[in-house]
Amino acid sequence: MRTLVILLVAVVLVSAAHGATGPRVVAKIAVSTSIQPCAAAAGGRFVWVSAYASPVLLKIDPRRNAVVGTTPIGFGSCGLGLGAGSLWIEDTTSSTISRVSVRTGKRLAAIPVGSTPYDATFAFGSAWATSYGSGEVSQISPARNRVVRRYRMSQAYGVVGAFGSVWATGADGVIRIDPGAGTVSARIPIEGGAGWTAASADAVWVTTSAGVARIDPEANAVEATVAIAGPLGDPAVVGDRLWVPQVRRNRIVLVDPVANTVAGSVKVGAGPFVVTAIRGEAWVPSWKGNAVWRLRP
Repeated sequence: MRTLVILLVAVVLVSAAHGATGPRVVAKIAVSTSIQPCAAAAGGRFVWVSAYASPVLLKIDPRRNAVVGTTPIGFGSCGLGLGAGSLWIEDTTSSTISRVSVRTGKRLAAIPVGSTPYDATFAFGSAWATSYGSGEVSQISPARNRVVRRYRMSQAYGVVGAFGSVWATGADGVIRIDPGAGTVSARIPIEGGAGWTAASADAVWVTTSAGVARIDPEANAVEATVAIAGPLGDPAVVGDRLWVPQVRRNRIVLVDPVANTVAGSVKVGAGPFVVTAIRGEAWVPSWKGNAVWRLRP
Protein backbone atom coordinates (compact mmCIF):
# COMPACT_ATOMS: atom_id res chain seq x y z
CA MET A 1 0.00 0.00 0.00
CA ARG A 2 2.79 2.35 0.91
CA THR A 3 4.55 1.60 -2.38
CA LEU A 4 1.32 2.30 -4.28
CA VAL A 5 0.92 5.69 -2.59
CA ILE A 6 4.52 6.62 -3.46
CA LEU A 7 3.95 5.63 -7.09
CA LEU A 8 0.73 7.66 -7.28
CA VAL A 9 2.47 10.73 -5.84
CA ALA A 10 5.28 10.30 -8.36
CA VAL A 11 2.79 10.15 -11.24
CA VAL A 12 1.06 13.32 -10.03
CA LEU A 13 4.38 15.15 -9.71
CA VAL A 14 5.50 14.09 -13.19
CA SER A 15 2.13 15.12 -14.68
CA ALA A 16 2.28 18.50 -12.94
CA ALA A 17 5.82 19.07 -14.15
CA HIS A 18 4.81 18.13 -17.68
CA GLY A 19 1.84 20.52 -17.63
CA ALA A 20 4.01 23.32 -16.24
CA THR A 21 6.34 23.18 -19.21
CA GLY A 22 3.72 24.85 -21.42
CA PRO A 23 3.87 24.92 -25.23
CA ARG A 24 6.69 23.05 -26.97
CA VAL A 25 8.69 24.45 -29.88
CA VAL A 26 8.30 22.07 -32.82
CA ALA A 27 10.50 23.94 -35.27
CA LYS A 28 12.11 27.28 -36.11
CA ILE A 29 11.94 27.63 -39.87
CA ALA A 30 14.73 29.86 -41.14
CA VAL A 31 13.92 32.81 -43.41
CA SER A 32 15.89 35.81 -44.59
CA THR A 33 16.62 38.39 -41.91
CA SER A 34 15.47 41.22 -44.18
CA ILE A 35 11.93 40.14 -45.15
CA GLN A 36 10.07 40.59 -41.83
CA PRO A 37 7.78 37.51 -41.91
CA CYS A 38 4.40 38.62 -40.63
CA ALA A 39 1.48 36.15 -40.75
CA ALA A 40 0.77 32.54 -41.76
CA ALA A 41 -2.09 30.55 -43.30
CA ALA A 42 -2.53 26.92 -44.28
CA GLY A 43 -3.43 26.16 -47.90
CA GLY A 44 -3.26 22.74 -49.51
CA ARG A 45 -0.20 20.82 -48.32
CA PHE A 46 1.68 24.00 -47.51
CA VAL A 47 1.81 26.88 -45.08
CA TRP A 48 2.09 30.35 -46.62
CA VAL A 49 3.75 33.26 -44.85
CA SER A 50 3.53 36.94 -45.78
CA ALA A 51 6.68 39.08 -45.78
CA TYR A 52 6.14 42.68 -44.78
CA ALA A 53 9.48 44.02 -46.04
CA SER A 54 9.68 42.01 -49.25
CA PRO A 55 7.15 41.71 -52.13
CA VAL A 56 6.80 37.93 -51.85
CA LEU A 57 4.61 35.29 -50.26
CA LEU A 58 6.62 32.40 -48.79
CA LYS A 59 5.61 28.79 -49.43
CA ILE A 60 6.65 26.46 -46.58
CA ASP A 61 6.58 22.67 -46.61
CA PRO A 62 5.61 21.73 -43.02
CA ARG A 63 6.97 18.21 -43.50
CA ARG A 64 10.46 19.58 -44.17
CA ASN A 65 10.14 22.78 -42.13
CA ALA A 66 11.66 24.70 -45.02
CA VAL A 67 10.77 27.43 -47.50
CA VAL A 68 10.23 25.73 -50.87
CA GLY A 69 9.03 28.62 -53.02
CA THR A 70 7.93 32.25 -53.27
CA THR A 71 5.19 34.15 -55.09
CA PRO A 72 5.66 37.80 -56.13
CA ILE A 73 2.98 40.03 -54.58
CA GLY A 74 2.83 43.64 -53.35
CA PHE A 75 4.90 45.31 -50.65
CA GLY A 76 3.85 45.59 -47.02
CA SER A 77 1.93 42.33 -46.82
CA CYS A 78 0.76 40.82 -43.54
CA GLY A 79 -2.82 39.69 -42.89
CA LEU A 80 -4.13 36.88 -45.07
CA GLY A 81 -6.96 34.38 -45.34
CA LEU A 82 -7.85 31.24 -47.26
CA GLY A 83 -10.97 30.64 -49.35
CA ALA A 84 -12.24 29.84 -52.85
CA GLY A 85 -9.04 27.93 -53.58
CA SER A 86 -6.97 31.04 -52.98
CA LEU A 87 -5.01 33.04 -50.45
CA TRP A 88 -6.06 36.66 -50.01
CA ILE A 89 -3.23 38.89 -48.76
CA GLU A 90 -3.34 42.59 -47.91
CA ASP A 91 -0.59 44.60 -49.61
CA THR A 92 -0.32 47.79 -47.58
CA THR A 93 1.87 49.85 -49.88
CA SER A 94 -0.12 49.26 -53.07
CA SER A 95 -3.53 49.32 -51.31
CA THR A 96 -4.50 46.06 -52.98
CA ILE A 97 -5.46 42.53 -52.00
CA SER A 98 -3.38 39.89 -53.77
CA ARG A 99 -5.22 36.72 -54.74
CA VAL A 100 -2.85 33.74 -54.97
CA SER A 101 -3.85 30.28 -56.20
CA VAL A 102 -3.16 27.56 -53.63
CA ARG A 103 -2.84 25.02 -56.43
CA THR A 104 -0.33 26.85 -58.65
CA GLY A 105 1.19 29.35 -56.22
CA LYS A 106 0.66 32.14 -58.77
CA ARG A 107 -0.93 35.53 -58.20
CA LEU A 108 -4.27 35.64 -59.99
CA ALA A 109 -5.23 39.24 -59.28
CA ALA A 110 -4.33 42.43 -57.44
CA ILE A 111 -7.65 43.88 -56.28
CA PRO A 112 -7.81 47.59 -55.34
CA VAL A 113 -9.28 48.35 -51.92
CA GLY A 114 -9.25 51.37 -49.63
CA SER A 115 -5.97 53.02 -48.70
CA THR A 116 -3.53 51.27 -46.37
CA PRO A 117 -5.17 47.86 -45.87
CA TYR A 118 -4.31 46.39 -42.47
CA ASP A 119 -5.91 42.94 -42.41
CA ALA A 120 -7.59 40.36 -44.63
CA THR A 121 -9.61 37.19 -44.18
CA PHE A 122 -12.09 34.97 -46.02
CA ALA A 123 -15.51 34.22 -44.53
CA PHE A 124 -19.07 33.49 -45.70
CA GLY A 125 -18.12 33.22 -49.37
CA SER A 126 -16.23 36.52 -49.61
CA ALA A 127 -12.82 37.96 -48.95
CA TRP A 128 -12.75 40.86 -46.48
CA ALA A 129 -10.16 43.58 -45.97
CA THR A 130 -9.84 46.46 -43.53
CA SER A 131 -8.34 49.74 -44.74
CA TYR A 132 -6.83 51.91 -42.04
CA GLY A 133 -6.21 54.97 -44.20
CA SER A 134 -9.66 55.32 -45.73
CA GLY A 135 -11.52 53.87 -42.74
CA GLU A 136 -13.51 51.06 -44.30
CA VAL A 137 -14.10 47.33 -44.56
CA SER A 138 -14.21 45.96 -48.11
CA GLN A 139 -16.16 42.87 -49.15
CA ILE A 140 -14.61 41.20 -52.21
CA SER A 141 -16.43 38.82 -54.51
CA PRO A 142 -14.19 35.88 -55.52
CA ALA A 143 -16.28 35.41 -58.67
CA ARG A 144 -15.68 38.99 -59.82
CA ASN A 145 -12.33 39.81 -58.16
CA ARG A 146 -13.60 43.19 -57.10
CA VAL A 147 -15.02 45.02 -54.09
CA VAL A 148 -18.80 44.70 -54.00
CA ARG A 149 -19.56 46.45 -50.69
CA ARG A 150 -17.81 48.92 -48.40
CA TYR A 151 -18.59 49.53 -44.73
CA ARG A 152 -17.34 52.77 -43.20
CA MET A 153 -15.63 52.96 -39.84
CA SER A 154 -12.85 54.97 -38.25
CA GLN A 155 -9.29 53.70 -38.88
CA ALA A 156 -10.11 50.04 -39.51
CA TYR A 157 -7.68 47.45 -38.10
CA GLY A 158 -8.56 43.77 -37.74
CA VAL A 159 -11.26 41.49 -39.13
CA VAL A 160 -12.57 38.02 -38.29
CA GLY A 161 -15.54 35.90 -39.33
CA ALA A 162 -17.48 34.20 -36.52
CA PHE A 163 -21.03 33.54 -35.30
CA GLY A 164 -22.53 34.21 -38.72
CA SER A 165 -21.01 37.69 -38.87
CA VAL A 166 -17.91 39.60 -39.84
CA TRP A 167 -16.38 41.56 -36.97
CA ALA A 168 -14.09 44.50 -37.72
CA THR A 169 -12.19 46.71 -35.33
CA GLY A 170 -11.20 50.36 -35.45
CA ALA A 171 -10.60 53.53 -33.51
CA ASP A 172 -14.23 53.68 -32.35
CA GLY A 173 -14.56 50.02 -31.40
CA VAL A 174 -16.12 47.07 -33.23
CA ILE A 175 -18.69 46.82 -35.99
CA ARG A 176 -20.62 43.59 -36.62
CA ILE A 177 -21.52 43.01 -40.26
CA ASP A 178 -24.34 40.76 -41.43
CA PRO A 179 -22.82 39.36 -44.66
CA GLY A 180 -26.15 38.13 -46.00
CA ALA A 181 -28.04 41.37 -45.55
CA GLY A 182 -25.02 43.55 -46.31
CA THR A 183 -25.66 45.72 -43.26
CA VAL A 184 -24.00 46.64 -39.98
CA SER A 185 -26.04 44.84 -37.32
CA ALA A 186 -24.27 46.21 -34.26
CA ARG A 187 -21.69 48.76 -33.15
CA ILE A 188 -19.77 47.98 -29.96
CA PRO A 189 -17.81 50.88 -28.45
CA ILE A 190 -14.36 50.14 -27.01
CA GLU A 191 -12.69 52.82 -24.92
CA GLY A 192 -9.45 53.81 -26.62
CA GLY A 193 -10.33 51.81 -29.74
CA ALA A 194 -9.99 48.17 -30.73
CA GLY A 195 -7.04 46.50 -32.49
CA TRP A 196 -6.77 42.88 -33.60
CA THR A 197 -9.27 40.06 -33.54
CA ALA A 198 -9.85 36.37 -32.73
CA ALA A 199 -12.81 34.12 -31.96
CA SER A 200 -13.22 31.32 -29.43
CA ALA A 201 -16.14 28.90 -29.08
CA ASP A 202 -18.45 31.46 -27.49
CA ALA A 203 -16.80 34.88 -27.78
CA VAL A 204 -15.06 37.37 -30.02
CA TRP A 205 -11.79 38.76 -28.66
CA VAL A 206 -10.23 42.10 -29.53
CA THR A 207 -7.01 43.69 -28.38
CA THR A 208 -7.23 47.07 -26.66
CA SER A 209 -4.87 49.52 -25.02
CA ALA A 210 -5.50 47.68 -21.73
CA GLY A 211 -5.29 44.05 -22.89
CA VAL A 212 -7.91 41.88 -24.57
CA ALA A 213 -11.66 42.40 -24.39
CA ARG A 214 -14.13 39.51 -24.54
CA ILE A 215 -17.29 40.28 -26.53
CA ASP A 216 -20.46 38.28 -25.98
CA PRO A 217 -21.99 37.71 -29.46
CA GLU A 218 -25.44 37.27 -27.95
CA ALA A 219 -25.41 40.60 -26.15
CA ASN A 220 -23.09 42.47 -28.56
CA ALA A 221 -21.26 43.84 -25.55
CA VAL A 222 -17.94 43.54 -23.74
CA GLU A 223 -18.37 41.12 -20.84
CA ALA A 224 -14.79 40.90 -19.57
CA THR A 225 -11.32 42.38 -20.04
CA VAL A 226 -8.03 40.59 -19.39
CA ALA A 227 -5.20 42.99 -18.59
CA ILE A 228 -2.04 42.43 -20.69
CA ALA A 229 0.77 44.93 -21.21
CA GLY A 230 1.07 46.08 -24.82
CA PRO A 231 1.64 46.73 -27.56
CA LEU A 232 -0.25 43.61 -28.59
CA GLY A 233 -0.35 41.84 -31.93
CA ASP A 234 -2.97 39.70 -33.68
CA PRO A 235 -4.14 36.81 -31.43
CA ALA A 236 -5.56 33.36 -32.20
CA VAL A 237 -7.20 30.52 -30.33
CA VAL A 238 -4.91 27.47 -30.34
CA GLY A 239 -5.90 24.42 -28.34
CA ASP A 240 -7.81 25.65 -25.32
CA ARG A 241 -6.04 29.00 -24.98
CA LEU A 242 -6.10 32.44 -26.57
CA TRP A 243 -2.54 33.21 -27.71
CA VAL A 244 -1.82 36.96 -27.54
CA PRO A 245 1.51 38.32 -28.91
CA GLN A 246 3.39 40.89 -26.87
CA VAL A 247 5.29 42.40 -29.78
CA ARG A 248 8.11 44.17 -27.94
CA ARG A 249 8.52 41.55 -25.22
CA ASN A 250 9.06 38.68 -27.67
CA ARG A 251 6.47 36.66 -25.81
CA ILE A 252 3.04 35.08 -26.27
CA VAL A 253 0.62 35.45 -23.36
CA LEU A 254 -1.78 32.51 -22.95
CA VAL A 255 -5.29 33.44 -21.82
CA ASP A 256 -7.82 30.96 -20.45
CA PRO A 257 -10.99 31.88 -22.43
CA VAL A 258 -13.24 30.22 -19.87
CA ALA A 259 -11.86 31.82 -16.72
CA ASN A 260 -10.86 35.07 -18.51
CA THR A 261 -7.45 35.03 -16.85
CA VAL A 262 -3.82 34.85 -17.91
CA ALA A 263 -2.78 31.19 -17.77
CA GLY A 264 0.93 31.55 -18.66
CA SER A 265 3.28 32.73 -21.38
CA VAL A 266 5.92 31.45 -23.75
CA LYS A 267 9.05 33.07 -25.16
CA VAL A 268 9.31 33.25 -28.96
CA GLY A 269 11.39 35.04 -31.60
CA ALA A 270 11.88 38.78 -31.93
CA GLY A 271 8.78 40.82 -32.67
CA PRO A 272 5.94 38.29 -32.77
CA PHE A 273 3.06 40.06 -34.47
CA VAL A 274 0.53 37.46 -35.65
CA VAL A 275 -0.40 34.03 -34.24
CA THR A 276 -2.19 31.56 -36.52
CA ALA A 277 -3.75 28.24 -35.54
CA ILE A 278 -2.77 25.58 -38.09
CA ARG A 279 -3.64 21.92 -37.54
CA GLY A 280 -3.59 22.25 -33.77
CA GLU A 281 -0.32 24.19 -33.65
CA ALA A 282 0.56 27.86 -33.28
CA TRP A 283 2.56 29.39 -36.12
CA VAL A 284 4.31 32.61 -35.08
CA PRO A 285 6.51 34.44 -37.61
CA SER A 286 9.25 36.46 -35.98
CA TRP A 287 8.56 39.85 -37.55
CA LYS A 288 11.81 41.34 -36.25
CA GLY A 289 13.82 38.11 -36.56
CA ASN A 290 14.74 35.43 -39.06
CA ALA A 291 12.46 32.48 -38.35
CA VAL A 292 8.89 31.22 -38.38
CA TRP A 293 8.16 29.43 -35.11
CA ARG A 294 5.93 26.36 -34.79
CA LEU A 295 4.67 25.60 -31.29
CA ARG A 296 2.51 22.79 -29.99
CA PRO A 297 0.22 23.46 -27.00
